[in-house]
Order: sequence, then C-alpha cells, then structure tokens
Amino acid sequence: MSSTDHEVRLTVKQLADGMRHVATANPFVATAARGELTRPDIEALVRLEAATLENVTTCLDLAAARFRNTPGASYLRDLAGTVAVDQAGIRAGAAALGITPEEYPGQQLQSIGYGYASFINWLALHATPAAFALVAHTDLLLWHDACVVLTPALRAHQNLPMEVIAYFASYEKPPEDVLEQSVQLVVHEVDTGADLGQAADTARLMHDHLASFWLSLGR
Repeated sequence: MSSTDHEVRLTVKQLADGMRHVATANPFVATAARGELTRPDIEALVRLEAATLENVTTCLDLAAARFRNTPGASYLRDLAGTVAVDQAGIRAGAAALGITPEEYPGQQLQSIGYGYASFINWLALHATPAAFALVAHTDLLLWHDACVVLTPALRAHQNLPMEVIAYFASYEKPPEDVLEQSVQLVVHEVDTGADLGQAADTARLMHDHLASFWLSLGR
C-alpha cells in the first residue's frame, strides 16, 4: 500500500466516522429501529429517495462532461451506472406503493427535501473529481449504515411490497466495488497533484445537506 493510498483510506474513514450519526441517529431511523414506522412514513422515504436519485443522474452527466477524457469522467460514468440501477429499484418500489414520480419540483416535497439534491448540483458545477469521489464514498457508506437499520424494520412491516424491501435490502451490505473505485480515483487524483485536504474539506460540506435529507421526512 502506497503512502497516498493509506492517507486516502484514513481520510474516507474519518469522513464517514464524522457523519455517521447523521445517517443512523436521526429521528426517522430511530423510529425505524423501534419498529414504529407507519405506511405514510415509508411512502415519504420512497418519494424522497426517488426524487433525489432523479436529480443525481443529471448531475453526474454534467460533472462527467466537465472532465471529459479523464479518469474522473470514467469514474463518474460508472457511478451514474450504479445510480441508474438504484433508480430502477426505487421506481419499482414507488410503483408498488402506488406512488408516481414528481412531475415538477415542489409537487410532492417541501423545500427542505431538495437540500441534498442542491448540494449535489453544486458539486457537479464546482467540485474536483477527488472531492466528488469522497462525497460519493461517504454517501454510499452512510446509506448502507442507514439501510442496515431500515431493512429489518421494513421486512417486519405488514403487507409492504417486496419491491420496496428489495431496494433497501440491496444496501444491507456495503457496495464494495463502488467504494473501492472511489478510493482509487482519489488516490490517482492525489498522485497527479490534487490536494487531498481541500477535497476532504469540500466533502465535509455534505454534513448539513445530508441532515436535511432526513429532516425533511418530518420525524
């Protein structure tokens, strides 16, 4: 393991450790852990996740275009493929619940529900590939942490469509391939001149925006 590899892995661990409480100690996930989620709670989560992924797809395309013909662009296109799979999964869950996607912003979500999506929009316009990869790594790892709590609660919920459970269950195990791709992209970027400290500072900005995702669920 190179010194850069070691430093990057330490950084991603510090980022996740510093924000894990946002994903696992928020009121919504705490309610799930107690087995008290209602059907409307679950519908709100599915609606929010669907709208967020809809936004992320466009952002990844935009970010990849900024770094055309670079490893960063290849990484972002691969990440977009992962998001496309997730998008199909959450759409199937939404359809099974009888939820239709938003036809226009503001149709189904309150303004705070767009906070995390707005942060991803900003990243697409301004962040370096290293910063984007650190955010993606942290986001995916923390989503896994949340799904470890959410999935058993959903399985225990009476008459919940399997499509909904399957989406969240897909993150009960961490997405190791994407996480490692993220680390390797950051290592490459640092080895070719990127400032790891600056990229990590950008990634830390996600804390409050990620918190807004969970706060918008109203628990």
